[in-house]
Amino acid sequence: MLTRPGLAVVAIALMSTSSGCRSASRSQAGLETGAHPTAAVHYLEIVSNDADAVAALYESMYGLSFGAPDPDLGQARVATRADGTLVGIRKPLAAHEHAIMRSYLAVDDIEQAVKKAEAHGATVAYPPTRQGRRGTFAIVIAGGVEHGLWQR
Repeated sequence: MLTRPGLAVVAIALMSTSSGCRSASRSQAGLETGAHPTAAVHYLEIVSNDADAVAALYESMYGLSFGAPDPDLGQARVATRADGTLVGIRKPLAAHEHAIMRSYLAVDDIEQAVKKAEAHGATVAYPPTRQGRRGTFAIVIAGGVEHGLWQR
């Protein structure tokens, strides 16, 4: 298991490959710091045995509108926030899958991001995998936490 400084190194390694996740509005707002890209969330995935209730909660609390189940995202019902972030809510796909809220950070080069994470002690739970027209995702585990990566 990684120490807290090790976790910081993994996070920095993952974020260092996400320069393409900057949006014009964030740059214009002065939220960028030159060589240090923003860790933008591309996809927020929520897995629940009661996905319909969670979707109803998010619709009520945040005004989101979820579409029909998306086969590219494990039958998740997906909503797109005003900033372009995707929010997907689905049921577990296998008996061993547990309820979780997992964020996927946008990266320019998912292969490089996974290699950097591994070099800093992360375990690859899911290698880079194409998700239909949506892009490529990977999941690494560091410090007992699942970290999602997404390349569009």
